[in-house]
Amino acid sequence: MLWAIRRYRQRKRDRYSKNLGFTLIEILVVLTIISVLAAIAAPSWLGFVSNQRLNAAQSRAYSVMRLAQSNAKRSNTMWQATFRNTPNVSQYAVHQAPTSTTNQAYWDSLPWQNFDDGVRIVDDTEPQPRTTLTKLTAIPEPDVYRVQFTSQGNPNGLGELGRITFAARIGDRKKCVIISTLLGSLRQAESSGCNQT
Repeated sequence: MLWAIRRYRQRKRDRYSKNLGFTLIEILVVLTIISVLAAIAAPSWLGFVSNQRLNAAQSRAYSVMRLAQSNAKRSNTMWQATFRNTPNVSQYAVHQAPTSTTNQAYWDSLPWQNFDDGVRIVDDTEPQPRTTLTKLTAIPEPDVYRVQFTSQGNPNGLGELGRITFAARIGDRKKCVIISTLLGSLRQAESSGCNQT
């Protein structure tokens, strides 16, 4: 009798242990379903992340220009917002406008801040919409774009009117900040809206 009870318990344990794991086919089916869903969702997710980075760069450039304009009014001196592309990241700086000729050391010593990775400033040689702010040609690489504001908060002449345009390092979507009047009004636009001044 004791022997029959042990054998019954052993068969029960064997039957239970057979049902504990997954078969190879079940695992492969689940992995296939997960990979198909990931392949469908990945492009949408990458597009969403890229758009969010462009939005952040556009908002930051708008704030930087407003800060330069505000500092110019407050301090009663000329201030400027400066932008540049480095090989890895795009950058911006807000500072007083230089009063004399500058060299590379001056530009390298500015308080540069980085835009998000994956965002670049559209160069003035690329197709429209592109950056049309003043490009400083006396400065060695990387190219520097700037907008100056007078002590009244106005752009420093007609040459300061224009836009800074951003694009994702991957993709063709573009967003910009436009200085459209001599009074220094700023606005944001996207894609073909950047071509309107």
